[in-house]
Amino acid sequence: MSMIRFGMAQWQHPAWVDWIYPRSESTGARLGHYARFFKSVEVGSTFYTDVAPEQIERWSQQVPDDFRFSFKAPRRISHQLNETPFAEVLKDWQQFQTLLQPIQDKLGPTMLQFPASVDSSYLMTIAQLCQSWCLTSSLSVEVRSLSYFDKQEGERALLRLLAGGQYDKVIMDSRPVFSTPAYCDSLEDAQRKKPRVPCHVLATGGFPVVRFIGHPDLERNHIWLDQWAAKLEMWLAEGREPTVFVHSSDNIAAPTLASWLDEKLSIKISGYEKQLALPVQHEQMGLL
Repeated sequence: MSMIRFGMAQWQHPAWVDWIYPRSESTGARLGHYARFFKSVEVGSTFYTDVAPEQIERWSQQVPDDFRFSFKAPRRISHQLNETPFAEVLKDWQQFQTLLQPIQDKLGPTMLQFPASVDSSYLMTIAQLCQSWCLTSSLSVEVRSLSYFDKQEGERALLRLLAGGQYDKVIMDSRPVFSTPAYCDSLEDAQRKKPRVPCHVLATGGFPVVRFIGHPDLERNHIWLDQWAAKLEMWLAEGREPTVFVHSSDNIAAPTLASWLDEKLSIKISGYEKQLALPVQHEQMGLL
């Protein structure tokens, strides 16, 4: 059976002390503790800043062989297409791949995330970047312009591009955080920062990526987690190997939501081996 990799949007959070990792551990050692429970992680630092090759290697050495990093492409590649000559964008893209090449065996889907301003008129540019991907690991594309969710030619053209090259689609599910008015700071912040795009659940390659943004009222999430359990069961039957990154509005309870989804899959699928065995939550986590 194909496998699912669960991960978070980060490998350390102050609220995870005495839960995911002990208080006695230095922050630099937390990745190793995180990797005891999760098999993947989103790495957003490469989106915001240059990361030294030595740092990439240090991270790689802290995790087991079956762990996979999903790095985000630098924003100068995905977010500055109007400001930078495309030859320079391609050069930066190749340099980024060179940075990741030494740890190819620990790479999950690398995420090329485009802002809402990159609409369907940029499809050929997206195609050129995809076709310039040279690593053996998978490439996934996240779009946020509504022109790619029109169920017409804009969306169909994107899906043809991705499916034709076996590039994966990042599926953003922000429905939970927009399901109620913002009644707390974390929900208000999530509604301000997270894209409100339709959740069109279509896999275009063998390694689909899900980014699930959970509601802070944890019990409300079951309706969406049940839907994802059904879809993940289908993908596994098709031989796909999905990666599911679970967020919550403040990410404190994201590990709990991931474990709930894992439990739902173990109930639905005969022979499914649970991926997550989290430590018992400490008292503070029950007071969210």
